[in-house]
Amino acid sequence: MRRLNILLVLFISVSLLSSCEKYEEGGTLYNAEKKISATLWKIESATDLEDGSDITNDFIGELWEFTEANEFKINSEFKGNYAFSSDLTALYISNFNGTEADLYMVDRLDKEALWLTMVEELELHFIPN
Repeated sequence: MRRLNILLVLFISVSLLSSCEKYEEGGTLYNAEKKISATLWKIESATDLEDGSDITNDFIGELWEFTEANEFKINSEFKGNYAFSSDLTALYISNFNGTEADLYMVDRLDKEALWLTMVEELELHFIPN
């Protein structure tokens, strides 16, 4: 009986530790799909990583939506589909016919912010609308 209790405690501890993995800039990996789809996101800031320029104005009025059906929309218009990598640290957004996909690294995802980076190209910081 004592051995069973020790194994149970060990199993629960490992489960809790793995569910507490975090994104580099904040938020846990736990329920990433639910967190991203529970919010309509607007861009707070955008940076062109090639030259460091602020390109936030290029995104004024855009509201990004990630539905539970894995659809990606901008201003309610279907643009394609999205999927997380198996480790939940990358986000793939495909075009509407699925022939091309952009890869974004997820730096932060919680109820207050979504930060995506397209390596060496673009950094986007979103807040809930």
